[in-house]
Amino acid sequence: MQYNNIIKFLDLPDIIATEIISTEDRYIFIAEAKKNHIVCPQCGNITNKIHDTKWQNIRDIPIRGKLVIIRLLKKRYRCPYCHKRGIPEKYESIDKYARKTKRFDKYLAKETVSKDYSKVARENGLSYTAVNNAVKKVVDPLIKQQVSKLSQLKAISIDEFAVLKRHKYGVSITDPINRELIDILPTRKKDDLIDYFNCWEDEQRRQIQSISMDMWRPFKAVADAAFTHAKIVIDKFHLVTLMNRALDEVRKQVQQTVNNHQRRKFFQSRLLLQKRAEELTDEEHEKLIKLFELSPALEKAWELKEEFRDLLQLDDVKEATRALKRWYKEVIKSKLMPFYQVKKIIQRWEEKILNYFKNKITNGFAEGINNKIKLIKRIGYGVPNVMNLRRRVFNAMLSY
Repeated sequence: MQYNNIIKFLDLPDIIATEIISTEDRYIFIAEAKKNHIVCPQCGNITNKIHDTKWQNIRDIPIRGKLVIIRLLKKRYRCPYCHKRGIPEKYESIDKYARKTKRFDKYLAKETVSKDYSKVARENGLSYTAVNNAVKKVVDPLIKQQVSKLSQLKAISIDEFAVLKRHKYGVSITDPINRELIDILPTRKKDDLIDYFNCWEDEQRRQIQSISMDMWRPFKAVADAAFTHAKIVIDKFHLVTLMNRALDEVRKQVQQTVNNHQRRKFFQSRLLLQKRAEELTDEEHEKLIKLFELSPALEKAWELKEEFRDLLQLDDVKEATRALKRWYKEVIKSKLMPFYQVKKIIQRWEEKILNYFKNKITNGFAEGINNKIKLIKRIGYGVPNVMNLRRRVFNAMLSY
């Protein structure tokens, strides 16, 4: 009965435990392979003749907070038929030459989703390199599998993220329809991005119908060069950000013209002004009314922001075009320079903006990936190596 419990406690398909030793900080399983024979790789005959044996310590997932070590008796066989010697056993649960079980590698990879590598290494009595290698072993095949889904793509989103602010940037490629991460690139340079997409097969690039992006010109150049048949769609969240920035510029301008007491009110309202109208409480709405009594210009700026948000909710491209023309006229009448500058940007990208109303794809999922990257960077106390960051992002996004 006790022997059966030891076997169940270890719970590996091809290894059988014969004894367990418990100390203060670890469990040590004395174990060997379940099979006592192998098939000769040279002649195909079954042999149970042992050539030699050796003991090897294998790490496994912790149990009840204790380290687990499998003291494994490894055997090599000889074949009496073809006289081949030194034939090693093969294990389903342990890679060749590995000192850790496959499930322990997966355990370490999952631990690094919420902890930095050094902490995981300390908690498991390993080196930083051992944890890093475990993550590579688990995640790299998953990345290859994910990148192989290119043949199923109908649309992509391109969005940049900061690896090191103002110094180093990467790019995330996502599927906005199925909400999946496709790839993380270590650079946002135009030529590098074009080279990357040109590595895709022609058929894969031809089937991309839409590309969602922000209004950064190199991204447009990349799309024009690599995806000649796809429609460029300007992300609506980026447009809302433009409106909020213009509104905040008006607030700052008004703030400079009032007394110190009023200036504090305008400063404290900066987040309230950017809030959606439908999300305002009665108390917040009253605050805005009092603020607008002090500055009709700020009220007009807030109305322009809300009108543009309403425009983005429309379903018909013709209706959206008419609403956009009316918005242009309102901006001209307002004589608010920040919004006039935004108007010029929108007019320059108008065709690409109106493409949004035809298929409604956005960079929303890509922005979520960027937030995930920020969290991963905080957990890792900064991850300056983009390829390590790429691996950590996929590790957090993919299931295994």
